[in-house]
Amino acid sequence: MNKFKKSQELFDEELKYLPAGTTSNARLWHNICPTDVPCAIFAKKAQGAYIWDVDNNKYIDYRLGFGPIILGHSYKKVVQAVHKVEKNGAVYALDNENELRLAKKINKMVKCAEMMRYANSGTEATMTAVRIARAYTKKDKILKFEGHYHGHHDYVLFSLAKHIKKNLGKTPIPASLGIPKNINSLVFAEEWNDFDGVEKTVKKHHKEIACIICEPVAGNMAVIPPEPGFLNHLRELCNKYDIILIFDEVKTGFRLAPGGAQEIYNITPDIATFAKALGNGYPISLIAGKKEIMELVGPGRDHVLHGGTYSGNPLSMAAANATLDELQKKEVFDHLNHYGRKLMKGLRDIYEDNKVDAIVQGFPTMFQSLFTGRDKITNCRQGKNCDINYFALLQGELLRNGIMLDEDPEEAMYISYSHKENDLNKTLELFNNAVSKIKKVRKTLIKF
Repeated sequence: MNKFKKSQELFDEELKYLPAGTTSNARLWHNICPTDVPCAIFAKKAQGAYIWDVDNNKYIDYRLGFGPIILGHSYKKVVQAVHKVEKNGAVYALDNENELRLAKKINKMVKCAEMMRYANSGTEATMTAVRIARAYTKKDKILKFEGHYHGHHDYVLFSLAKHIKKNLGKTPIPASLGIPKNINSLVFAEEWNDFDGVEKTVKKHHKEIACIICEPVAGNMAVIPPEPGFLNHLRELCNKYDIILIFDEVKTGFRLAPGGAQEIYNITPDIATFAKALGNGYPISLIAGKKEIMELVGPGRDHVLHGGTYSGNPLSMAAANATLDELQKKEVFDHLNHYGRKLMKGLRDIYEDNKVDAIVQGFPTMFQSLFTGRDKITNCRQGKNCDINYFALLQGELLRNGIMLDEDPEEAMYISYSHKENDLNKTLELFNNAVSKIKKVRKTLIKF
């Protein structure tokens, strides 16, 4: 019996109209399609911690839309807040009170958020942040890190995790056709957690570097935290050489803690970008930073241009206000962290009991299993030694039995407030079954 018959039919039809059969490359699955499942599964609905596909297969969801769903799918208080304002219109091309109300909340929650502007996607936010940094410093080049993803605009679309090889040099690698070749000369790509490498590059090129941009916790090459002192090292280098430090908190913001990674590590960047968990699924992003820097944004050629038809729209503002109201309640993050810690420990125990070389790395709300004999993975190149074949087998087995993980091991597992104790127990049961099955039959399976 084909559990994914309708998804396959829809995908085949969509190939006729949408390039590659999707409207976002990240939604295409590669490791277990097309032999086991379609290359794109079509969703029917989602509620709480669960998602259903068009074939009526139900899953405990740990993809959570790539991280935005922090409270749960269709979370009642967020949905009610949006419905309350939508009857008065969806877009005004005028300001609205909810954007001010939200700004005041963010100002109190986020260390660097003295002033801010809204946008609609993480790509828009990082694009604007880099532009502001260039305007403020009057320098053109940026320094980013291998495996860090900052959206799909030209200036940051280099050296993604999929394109890094263990013995590669540090020349920035364009991740797409269509990026002008001269942009390569405006980008430095360094290894994450390489104290000496970053310092050498900054010392040599600081008169050209406008900003260092990073995910304070790398979340697009599994989950790789900064080594102790590394973020402080970046902060000190930026202070010394008049470089803007940008934290891309699109994934970590309002997920690792109410104040994001800045709260956990007690490091204040000059600018930070947010999206995902800020709206619990509704489209919104944010550029926040120090007042003296953000005041450069405004009208006229002597300021930084920023705008957007849908930026600050009342529906997204209502969703974000309601989401942050919930996230500021102590019991919400208490539950998120409790659930995540128990799940991480349970997975570690399962791997140990089955003699599988694996680590579970990250934070209770955002982590991943990495199949390696190492104690930890600290950069993208080390991650290339992890056993992605094992992960593919595990993810496929879990999918067929009702657990939704992303098929890309460079994506994280995410936790929501709607995941409950019965979901935890069921997840660990199905993980244990899957690991036990792979242990028995792996030698007979074709490697992907």
